[in-house]
Amino acid sequence: MPSPVERIKEKMDVAELVGSYIKLEKAGVNFKAVCPFHSERTPSFYVSPARQMWHCFGCNAGGDIFRFVMNIEGVEFPEALRILAEKTGVELERQDPKLRSERTRLLDLLETAASFYEKNLYERKDVGAYLKERGMTGQTAKSFRLGYAPDSWDATISHLKQAGFKQDEIEKAGLAIAAAGDQQPATGRFYDRFRARVMFPLFDGAGRIVGFSGRIFEKDLRPGGADIEPAKYINTPQTTLYDKSRVLYGFDRAKSEIRKKNAAIILEGQMDLIMSHQAGVVNAVAVSGTALTMQHLISIKRLCDTLIMSFDMDNAGFEATKKSLDLALTCGFDVKIVLIPEVKDPADLIKENPESWPVVLEKAEPIVAFLLKTLASKHKDVLAFKKEAGRSVLPYISAMPSEIDKAHWVGEVASALKMREENVWQELKRIKAKPDSKDAAYEIRPQTRSRKSLLEERLIGLAAWRRNDLSTVFGDCRADWFSPERRHIFESSAQGSAAEDHYVKKLALEAEVIYSLEDNLSDQFKNLAKELQKEHLKNRLIKLGESVRELEDSGGKEELEKKFNEFKAVSAELNSL
Repeated sequence: MPSPVERIKEKMDVAELVGSYIKLEKAGVNFKAVCPFHSERTPSFYVSPARQMWHCFGCNAGGDIFRFVMNIEGVEFPEALRILAEKTGVELERQDPKLRSERTRLLDLLETAASFYEKNLYERKDVGAYLKERGMTGQTAKSFRLGYAPDSWDATISHLKQAGFKQDEIEKAGLAIAAAGDQQPATGRFYDRFRARVMFPLFDGAGRIVGFSGRIFEKDLRPGGADIEPAKYINTPQTTLYDKSRVLYGFDRAKSEIRKKNAAIILEGQMDLIMSHQAGVVNAVAVSGTALTMQHLISIKRLCDTLIMSFDMDNAGFEATKKSLDLALTCGFDVKIVLIPEVKDPADLIKENPESWPVVLEKAEPIVAFLLKTLASKHKDVLAFKKEAGRSVLPYISAMPSEIDKAHWVGEVASALKMREENVWQELKRIKAKPDSKDAAYEIRPQTRSRKSLLEERLIGLAAWRRNDLSTVFGDCRADWFSPERRHIFESSAQGSAAEDHYVKKLALEAEVIYSLEDNLSDQFKNLAKELQKEHLKNRLIKLGESVRELEDSGGKEELEKKFNEFKAVSAELNSL
């Protein structure tokens, strides 16, 4: 009977899987994309359905469907196996709970907690009425698995312990806090982190619950108690599963539509996100009260090129938006900003008129137009407006790669500031683009290969890709011309016995990408073999030259003459090619 791994591979096509995470373009019989694992402008990431493999020729990452899930989800093999088993419907054998990994235990714990909170919400009709008053339907609340954490010090802890989870696991999942002055878990003095709160499960990219965000339910606050001024929202702290710099609320639901529309809408809170999805705009994600990070943007960049941002436009929100803009531009996004009429947030706007939300999004403005309009409203003094516009707006224009775009926006700025365009151009020349340190840190430079290594790998690739067509010219390439580490690989590839080796599959894919349009592969193979022979002879001459110099010093006349004659023969052979 096939193993679970084999059954999953039978059911899941590599292009289908990778295409569910990133945009793929057809490239002959293969697919290509900008690599999701390093920064690059031109695609070097290829997916080969025929070989059921993927490989990036920029950063050299590659493998099968399991390796792709491990890399893109940041998980170990057991979790990749579980994710793919769920996607394909392959049932895995139940493991002894004692042998299950800590991450798997914590995932199960959070799932159990979510079910507990859902049940509480169902029983608390007044909490459901509050959500309905905010504009949310019962179906939407159920779809996003909203729940309620009761106003109790230990209701969640007790429920999870009854379900078989240990105190230290509940704490590691971020659901329990050690009592003040008694931080040792062994004492067992803990209380629930989330109390009297509407609970929003936070999902990772694979749709698994990795944490919670809890909004205070004011009706349950205790007068004069410890919850006099509780935070409106609290989130799960940093845990083994939850990293706020990576998790975007709603990303698991939005990624397919983001890829389809080549645009992602960035919202501030969970309510904004849920209401946007309820209104039918599902290519939206939310930062859930945290700053937009480089890791968030890297996840989105795998799917689209355009960001549409909507944040609060108070002073703090405006500065936060500018920081997010800088970061998004660093990642190469085309960024637009949504201005909500009458300073409402998206959730309120959608509650009043769901049909207005897509219309507002359609009117999203480019960065420069947004900044000019916002600064004009903030600075009534003309000189202050001009100075702030010069400081805040011109750097964005300076960083634009297109001269046409620059000319357009210089004209817009000149018009807004009531200045001559020549003066704006003059000011623009003084601005130097800042070095992009974050992008540089993210950049992975392609590995360099020696000419001999390149030739050897191209020949192995051709032999593995078109073995039957090229078998008649294999005799033009001797195995001893290859370096020792690739000699047996070439021989195996020529015999067809190394076809499942990932290194060989990668070289075959590379050969297919490079030579797919060539009419005469035999000539290509012969030319490569001839160049490899030259490299082989040059290396022999170097070694013979070293031997001759050593023998001249040691005085071995007979051996010297033998090496010298050999040197002349190899030189003649090289010159004849």
